[in-house]
Amino acid sequence: MYLTKDKLLSLWRNRAQIFADSHNAYVIERFNRIGSLFDSIVNISVEVDDENGSIFVDKEPVVFQDGRTPSMNYFGPGEDGNTAAGAFNGVKIMSDAMPKFKDLIENIGCLLGGFDFTEQYRMVEEFRIVSATILGEHDNGSTSTEQMSKKMSSNLADNNYFFNVITTIRDIANDCFDPNTSKFVLVYPHDSYYPGGWEEAESTQKQALIRRFPYKFFHMWTHRDSILHLIGLLPYKTLITNQDKDFYYDDDAYMNQPYNEFINGWQAYSNKVMEMIPEEERGESFVADLSKLISVLLANEQDIKSMEGLINSGNKALILWGPPGTGKTYQAHQLIRNLLHLPDGCDINQWMFDKKENVKNEGAWTLVQFHPNYTYEDFVGGISPNLTGNTLSYTLKEGIFKTFCDSAASIGDNRPFVFIIDEINRADLSAVFGELLYALEYRGRSISIPNFSEKFVIPENVYIIGTMNNVDKSLVTFDLALRRRFGFYKVMPNMDVLKTMLASCDIEENCLEQYIIKCKNLNQALISELNLNENYQIGHAYFGKIKSFLPAANGSLITITPFEMEQLWSYHIEPLLEEYLGGRTEDSETQEAFSKCKNDFIAPF
Repeated sequence: MYLTKDKLLSLWRNRAQIFADSHNAYVIERFNRIGSLFDSIVNISVEVDDENGSIFVDKEPVVFQDGRTPSMNYFGPGEDGNTAAGAFNGVKIMSDAMPKFKDLIENIGCLLGGFDFTEQYRMVEEFRIVSATILGEHDNGSTSTEQMSKKMSSNLADNNYFFNVITTIRDIANDCFDPNTSKFVLVYPHDSYYPGGWEEAESTQKQALIRRFPYKFFHMWTHRDSILHLIGLLPYKTLITNQDKDFYYDDDAYMNQPYNEFINGWQAYSNKVMEMIPEEERGESFVADLSKLISVLLANEQDIKSMEGLINSGNKALILWGPPGTGKTYQAHQLIRNLLHLPDGCDINQWMFDKKENVKNEGAWTLVQFHPNYTYEDFVGGISPNLTGNTLSYTLKEGIFKTFCDSAASIGDNRPFVFIIDEINRADLSAVFGELLYALEYRGRSISIPNFSEKFVIPENVYIIGTMNNVDKSLVTFDLALRRRFGFYKVMPNMDVLKTMLASCDIEENCLEQYIIKCKNLNQALISELNLNENYQIGHAYFGKIKSFLPAANGSLITITPFEMEQLWSYHIEPLLEEYLGGRTEDSETQEAFSKCKNDFIAPF
C-alpha cells in the first residue's frame, strides 16, 4: 500500500470497520498474542549458576527428562541434539524434552519462527522476524515461506533455548542489553557457512545480529507504550520503504541499521508518524491501535513484497507460476511498479521500453509472450532472410532481449530494466536461451554469442520475470540448469480479491460474501469430488468474469442470481474444467461428480 499522511488519517478514522473485518482477524489475533507473550516474558526470572551448571526459570530447575541440564554454550541446542530438519520439529523436540516448560517453549518458538499460535504451526510470511538471508548483516532478503526460504526462521526458532530468549528480551526491556555477550543465535553453524568452525560462527553471528531485525523487533514490543510495534519483518519493511517521504526511513531502508542507532532512530520515526494523527483523535490505546492498524494494512501486501525480496536475493530472475487465472501477469505489473518505484494508479505503459533515448529516470520495462515457435533468433538475434523482389538477402538482426540488455548496460546507472516473459513455459527454453544460461547466473560478465562480434552482457540492473500456468506444463519439465537460475513463486487463487474486483458492480454485501464462499467451495470440490490436485484450481480472475453477466445497478444494489451463475459456468468455468479433466469426462463417475459441482455452484444462495 502506498501510504500518505492523508491516507493514513482517513484509514485511522475508519479503523473500527477495518478491525471488525473478518479477513483481518488473523493479523489482529497475532498482534494481541505477541503483546500478551511479551507481557509474560518480561516478568519471568532466569537464574544461571555457572559454578554448578544449573539454570532456573521462575525458581524451577531447567532439566531434560533424562536429568541432564541444557548446554549453556552459544550453540547449546545444537550441542544437545535438540535441533531438527523441518519447520517446527526442533521446537517440538525441545518442548518434549522439557515438558514442564512446554507451552512457554512452543510459544517462543512460534514467535521466533513466524509460526501461527495453533497446533498446525503454520509459518506465515508476515509473521516472520528474520529473512532468508543466511550470512549477511542485513534482513533485506526474502520472507517467502516457499521451500528453502523458510529455513532461516526455522533455525531461529529451534537454535535458541527459551531461557536465553527470555534473558535477551528482559535485558532489552530493561535497557541493559549487550549484543556482544548475548547467547541469542541466528542459525546453526553449518560447515559450508562457517569453515572456521563454531568460534567463527559465534562471533560472526553476534556481529550480524546487531544489524538484523530480531533485536529491533524485541525493542519495539518491550517499549511499545511509546513506539510503533508491528507484527513482523514484512510489514516493517513495507512501511519504512514506502516511497512517500513522510514514511521512508532511510537509516534502515536496507534492513541493516545497527541496533544501538535504531533505538533513538525508531523513536524519532514513531513520533513523526504518530503526529500525523490529531491529538484529539488518539484515545487511550493510541500507540497500540495505530501499530495494529499499520500491521493490518501492510500485512496484506505480503505477496508482492515477498516476490520483490525473492527477485532481489537471487539471480534477479523470477517465475510466477500457478493455476490459470490467479493474476500472475497482474502481479508482474505490480512488481514493475515496486522495482521502478512508481506511484499507485499511474499508467505503467508510460515506462514501456521503446529505445534507449526514451528511457525515463525511473527505468523501463517490456513484455514478450513465448509460444512454441519462438526462437533464439527472436530473443537474442541471428541471421534473418530478407526477400526484396526476386532478391534474397540475409541480414544480422538483433533480438528483443539483446536490444533491451544493451540499452540497460549503456545507460550507465542503476535504473531498473524489467523484462517480462509471459507464458514462459510454452517455448523450448533451452533453445531460446542458449548460452545465456551462463550470463543469467554471472551478471556483468561478458559472453560471446553467435554471429555478433561484440561481447554480450546481462547487466545487474536487468530483472527477468516469467509467468506460467502449471496446468500447461509443470516445473518438472524445466531444464535443471535453467531452473536453478530462476526463483519460483507460486501464485494461488485468492477469492478475497473478488471484493476489490467486483467493488464497482454494486453487489449487495451479503450476496457478495455468499458468492465468494461458493467460489471457494467449488475449488474445494475440485479436489474432493473430482480428485484434482491443488494445482488444478480455478483462479479468482475466472470468477471475476461474473461482472460481464450482471445487470446494471441503476442506483440500487444488485444480487447475483442462478441465471448469471449458470452463464459464468457455461462460458468460462466448464470449458476450463473439461480441459483439466481431459479424457475423464467420458467416465460416468466423473460426469456425476461434475454435475454435482455445477448444481452446487449455480444453486440459489
